[in-house]
Amino acid sequence: MKLTTIGVIMGLIISISWIMWGFFPMIGILLATIILGGIGYILDAKGYSLNKLAIKMLDKLAN
Repeated sequence: MKLTTIGVIMGLIISISWIMWGFFPMIGILLATIILGGIGYILDAKGYSLNKLAIKMLDKLAN
């Protein structure tokens, strides 16, 4: 559930920045929250963890 929470928080941060530019981006708030939360949920359901993802990314950068 950590990845789902992080995805939702990222979506809300992006969305709050959109609010500063006007009211209609409120639709973007909902879409970003749902999309990023869904990605986090899928990764969490597949068994990925932040530690595994970070290690894989660092290994790819090191090689």
